[in-house]
Amino acid sequence: MAFRFRRTVSIFPGVRINLGKRGVSVSAGVRGANVTLGRNGLYGNVGLPGSGVSYRKRLFKPDKAVDAGQCTNQAAPPFADSAMTDEMMQVQLNTKTGDIAILDANGNHLGDEALEVAKTHARQRLEDTLQQQVDSHNRTMARIISVHWDTPAPDHFPTLVAEPFDAPEPEAPALRTLDWLAYLCPARRRTFTDSNERKRQRYQSQHEQWAQEKLALEQRESARADLYQSARTGNTDAMESVLDDHMLDIDWPRQTELSFELSADGKTLMLDVDLPEIEDFPTTELRVYGRGIGVSVKELSDTASRKLYMAYVHGVGIRLVGECFACAPSVEAVILSAFTQVARADTGQTDDKYIYSVKVRRNAWARIHFDNLEAVDPVAALAAFELRRDMTKTGIFTAIEPW
Repeated sequence: MAFRFRRTVSIFPGVRINLGKRGVSVSAGVRGANVTLGRNGLYGNVGLPGSGVSYRKRLFKPDKAVDAGQCTNQAAPPFADSAMTDEMMQVQLNTKTGDIAILDANGNHLGDEALEVAKTHARQRLEDTLQQQVDSHNRTMARIISVHWDTPAPDHFPTLVAEPFDAPEPEAPALRTLDWLAYLCPARRRTFTDSNERKRQRYQSQHEQWAQEKLALEQRESARADLYQSARTGNTDAMESVLDDHMLDIDWPRQTELSFELSADGKTLMLDVDLPEIEDFPTTELRVYGRGIGVSVKELSDTASRKLYMAYVHGVGIRLVGECFACAPSVEAVILSAFTQVARADTGQTDDKYIYSVKVRRNAWARIHFDNLEAVDPVAALAAFELRRDMTKTGIFTAIEPW
């Protein structure tokens, strides 16, 4: 219980500013009975109107530590808040060593302490992210081995995958409705009318742009459809365009670059493929710990790594030859030459090292059982054609002269 004198300044009916030596507070209520919110909390006040004397009682006391920007418990770092964690924390897994690093939104390494903090305050998110990265790595390893499984049969012309138009159509704006005051006040009516007109014009501009973009996409897709139809009939230019268009849709498990040329008569297609180097290939199998947070790494032997690489580079060849025959119905022979880029020991300059070159004819290619490609060994499959290759059983390549 306490009595005191105070001075008040009214800012509008029912709300007053209270001026004191220790700061400013705000009061709300009727004269003689109100509540005051200030630096020391929320108070209820009663008093005798006109006397300046009042009775005051604390209704709520704030946590001083919180007011001072401190926490009474041990301070939790930014990762402790799940929403902030989603925004700030990135988990980086080294797939060769299994090391885990926590990065900020700008990709900066936050150190080992941040990892310990993440284990405590964002454990589930950390576990889920690690599992996703391990699964992605292992899926890539599986796709490397199975890259040829989706090879089309030579008579299976690719289906056009149309690009969807995903932009939502702009919605008509909600216009302001004239109220009774607008009917009485011309200036207010003009304000409403001008506002509605600006909304209409903005909507019309947005809708016109949306319609133009939609029409442009439809026209491009129509041209693509015509191109695919022309390629079916053996048009040389159309076949080259379809092959280029279709190759872009293939999601290779490793970066793969290629160039090709179709003969003027449309019967021979020559293809060069730039393969990834074996040094850039994954060499580990990963597994998330059953207990605790971490990733176990199984390093592949040199022989196993070379065999994995050998399976991939030949699997890519199978897939590319198949796509060429499927996309270009008039082609009777495909010549595929695969190379990697190696640095010369004497100059350090990069040279193309061709590791195999194969000539495949359509009638011979058709003998492959395309419904059972899981049983096809790509290394043995390419050897059934006119193949130039100098390779050991463990996948060590010597440079060859391509066709």
